[in-house]
Amino acid sequence: MVSRRSLARNALALVCGGFLSTGVGTATQSRSIPTTGWYDASAVADAATTAVAAADPAVVESVGVPDPIESVLTDARARARSVSLGDVEYVRGSVAIDGTTIAGGCAAAVGSFDTQAVEAELRDHERGFTSVGSRRRRDDAEQFVATDDPYAVALESSTLRVGYGRTRARAMKHLDAALADDSRGQPRTRTPTASYGSLPSLLNGDAVAYADLGPKTRAFLTERAADRSESLAAVVEAASAIGCSLRVGSARSRLRYGIVTGPSRLSRETIDALVDEATTGDHALTEPTIHRSGRTVVVDAAVETPSLWAAHEQFAVDSPQPSMSAD
Repeated sequence: MVSRRSLARNALALVCGGFLSTGVGTATQSRSIPTTGWYDASAVADAATTAVAAADPAVVESVGVPDPIESVLTDARARARSVSLGDVEYVRGSVAIDGTTIAGGCAAAVGSFDTQAVEAELRDHERGFTSVGSRRRRDDAEQFVATDDPYAVALESSTLRVGYGRTRARAMKHLDAALADDSRGQPRTRTPTASYGSLPSLLNGDAVAYADLGPKTRAFLTERAADRSESLAAVVEAASAIGCSLRVGSARSRLRYGIVTGPSRLSRETIDALVDEATTGDHALTEPTIHRSGRTVVVDAAVETPSLWAAHEQFAVDSPQPSMSAD
């Protein structure tokens, strides 16, 4: 159901730009993703960088997406035949990233699932998932673990969760932490260590993603961004956390970008230069506004929905496929 390569690619797409893959919907159909009770992979601290993201996948079928993301979606559909896009209301997840290596995390699909069909697919999977029974915290969540690989799955009629870690034990820790966060009335068993500033409260819409940048990941992104834009590289280098949210419309979509940084680390001139680049030329962003909320610089903008990908193409940071860390 889940392969090592496909999980890595899905995680990267989800937390490093894949939130834009929700594509195009309509203003009347648009709904905000819930922003409370999200699992945070830094609660099982595996790495200095942690990313959190969520998206409504229902509009994916309505618009073309770039080849890397389309290949992720195609791969996911082929490997999870017991789950259709129509079953899923939204997906959310969080991963810990060591430089460019995914060290661990958990993703959840929320919707309505045929648990018997999913369980049968898990038991027949090449990775040999076996049941570890229901846990006391979530008596209605059947849990499975791969025989030789660091994956764990929790299955309910309303939620399907997949945990990953450096070992099977770490995968189970991520899964257990996610289950605890989702249990009403259950206190957190672990406290997240990541800091996103005010991004969780400022970002909302059909898709949201934000990340607390550790030094290795920030240095990597800064180096890659420098090949495309000096302003973008300066913004990434100064950021302790970054994020973006998307609210889609049939003709125009709204975007919000957030950069958490110290007041003396990022000048208004650098932000203005980057916004000027993003609002110049064909398929550009429009209607930009810039304001500061505490330590967070917020940039709001609009874009013609069919130009959503083209508007960001000049700032895309080329990077290799992320590797999966395993001991």
